[in-house]
Amino acid sequence: MTTKYGFYYKEGYDDPLCIDQTSVKQFIERLSSPPTPFLLYSFEQFRHNIDTYQQELKNLAPIRSRLSYSMKANYNPHLLSILKSAKVMLTTVSGGEMQLALSNGFEPSSIIYNGNGKTDESIEMAIDAGVLLNVDSLFDLEIILEYARQLNKIANVLIRVNPNLSDTNVHAYNTTASKTSKFGTNIDELEPIYNLIEENHDKWIRLYGFHCHLGSTISNTQIITECVQKLIPLFDIKRFPHLRLLNIGGGLNIDYKRYAQRTKNDNNDDIKIPTIEDYIQSIKEPLQLLPNTIELIVEPGRSLIANSCILITRVLGQKSTGSIQQLVVDASMTECIRPALYQAYHHIDTINSLSTDERIPFDVVGPVCESGDFLGKQRCLPNTLKRGDFLAIFDVGAYCSSMSSNYNMRPRPAEYTLDEHEHIKVLKKRETNEDLLRSFYVE
Repeated sequence: MTTKYGFYYKEGYDDPLCIDQTSVKQFIERLSSPPTPFLLYSFEQFRHNIDTYQQELKNLAPIRSRLSYSMKANYNPHLLSILKSAKVMLTTVSGGEMQLALSNGFEPSSIIYNGNGKTDESIEMAIDAGVLLNVDSLFDLEIILEYARQLNKIANVLIRVNPNLSDTNVHAYNTTASKTSKFGTNIDELEPIYNLIEENHDKWIRLYGFHCHLGSTISNTQIITECVQKLIPLFDIKRFPHLRLLNIGGGLNIDYKRYAQRTKNDNNDDIKIPTIEDYIQSIKEPLQLLPNTIELIVEPGRSLIANSCILITRVLGQKSTGSIQQLVVDASMTECIRPALYQAYHHIDTINSLSTDERIPFDVVGPVCESGDFLGKQRCLPNTLKRGDFLAIFDVGAYCSSMSSNYNMRPRPAEYTLDEHEHIKVLKKRETNEDLLRSFYVE
């Protein structure tokens, strides 16, 4: 019998929601009336996602390849321990993330520091530690060189290239590869950066490769193929002999609506959800044009962590507002901002077996004082839901905890998982009001 992992309804859509081998209802009972909302992780699902990518990457041989995790998606240190054990690289976008990666024992050569606006302190930290820096622009390169001279060290860099691919078909806020994006340097405007690197090469700087990021929630893998095809001609090893890294970034979309059938919610978006195999195959063919000395870094974003976590919330009540039936819950945009910010879909459902109760469409809303504070629109849920009933919001592992806030003076929630013995493990304590106020009182 195959052991199940992750979040699933035990015998199909009709049975209770489980995490790994335990029902979510039993988990909540073992916590004994926990404050809600809270986040619940399946580390088994997370490990499976990592392993699946790493197994598929072997198909790129003889090209060597490594997996990289975007810390901005979720930087819980307990996740970093799993990533380190699996020899996954980290892509960081701030000095804080870089410092956390270093303090958790990641080798500097396994850390990439990316960003269009790096602080002096973070640049100094990266050069001093030997972290790989992505050069975003000419001014970025000038500051990197200034600190390399001050520290009398060589800065190890990649160039973040903007390939000018506008048809990535993702939300405008997630687009990072169009001509007008704030990230990277246009592929046709690299010569000034090349010249400055050449002037200082092997003295203060070494160019090791190129980086590109295509955006998030990518469903069309053809755009990845086009990106690789555009970057391959940049590998002029005669001009820059240390060139050996090609870093392809872009968050592969996941099937956020895979359980919509259970609640009869509309699932007819005609969006093809690419598999990990699709993703790797989109890279494989153009890579044949590269010498075997080049190493590929794959950064697939949310697809590593998103489906490894759910948000548990309690119902506060129902109300009618004109023709709309509102279901008010105690979770909000402060824990899961993606619906409000990106109009993103997260499946919302009960944790119990399907009942014979009639299901009606609700707008599922939180208690934050904003009209934009909603978690889902027109979701079919039991009309008998009452105060205290539990709901699960799915696929919140990416860009929920890391984008959470204290707006309306709301404490950030606790985070839990089950260990290998099915024992409850606290990954993060729920904040208190005292925690929120502590930084205001300076002696």
